[in-house]
Amino acid sequence: MLEVAVKALQDKKGENIVSLHIGERSVICDDFLIVGAGSNSQMDALQDGVEEAMAKAGHTLRDREGSSQGGWILLDYSDLVVHIFLREMREFYDLEHTWRDVSRTAY
Repeated sequence: MLEVAVKALQDKKGENIVSLHIGERSVICDDFLIVGAGSNSQMDALQDGVEEAMAKAGHTLRDREGSSQGGWILLDYSDLVVHIFLREMREFYDLEHTWRDVSRTAY
C-alpha cells in the first residue's frame, strides 16, 4: 500500500516525500505519508494520482478531509494516512517534528 502511494506521489512530482512509521506508537494507522506541493493545482494532481493508483491496486479510501484551497488534504486508507500540504502549511503543522521519535523513510 505504501509503495503504491509513494510511486503515485513521485509520478506527480511531489516534494520531500517522507513516511513516518507511527504504528509502533499509535493505533491511528501504521504509516503517515507526507508530501509537499508548490501550488493548489499540484495538490489536486497529487490527490488524484494517489486516489487513482490506490483504487487500481484495490485499496479503499476510507475518508478524505481538507482541500487544496485550504492548503492541506488528508486521505485515510486505514493502515496508511496520506497528508498532502502546501509548503507553508507543511511547515506550520510540522508533523515530522510532532512524530520525531518514530522511524521514518525519505523518498
